[in-house]
Amino acid sequence: MRRALQFITFSLAVLFVLSAAGAVSAQGTPKVDIFGGYSYMHANIVVSGSPINLNGASGSLAYNFNDWLGVVGDVGVYHQGSITANDLSLTVSTYQVGPRVSLRRHHHLIPFGQVLIGAGHAGGTLYTSSLGGGLAPLGTSNGFVLTAGGGVDWKLNHTIGIRLLQAEYLYSQFENGGTHGNQQNNVRLSAGIVLSFGSH
Repeated sequence: MRRALQFITFSLAVLFVLSAAGAVSAQGTPKVDIFGGYSYMHANIVVSGSPINLNGASGSLAYNFNDWLGVVGDVGVYHQGSITANDLSLTVSTYQVGPRVSLRRHHHLIPFGQVLIGAGHAGGTLYTSSLGGGLAPLGTSNGFVLTAGGGVDWKLNHTIGIRLLQAEYLYSQFENGGTHGNQQNNVRLSAGIVLSFGSH
């Protein structure tokens, strides 16, 4: 967690230095936005249903059809190395696509909302190790994933921006071993760097 915050702080400082060379200019809506950054997930542990915090990274590629509508492809990987008394690990990855609606009335501040659907994969020793009591390992699980939410980008110039916050509800359907239902209700928070290319 500390290393992730240090990386984000360093990256933001570099971006501010780079953007100081030129003022923000309105050159039209970019055709492509590429995002990469840190992601935090507050999730329900499979099997027990107890809450857990996972850290990781996510990235997305968005194509903008016009100044308000686009389509997004999103991937993410999240991990927690010690989630039970036996120090079992959990790794979750997601792969999604869906529409994005953006509000571009301000040259600097761009809020957006999006709904993504796709699939996810849950693994780690929580799935591959015996859960005790004579229970066999669950085996890694693939399931449906849906994400709904939005965020705010701060444009430093036409090419470089900062995703101040991306907050989303993330619903997943991973194997729970027959307990608590094979459904998880999660929260994903992300922040990082946005690079924009082309213009309409």
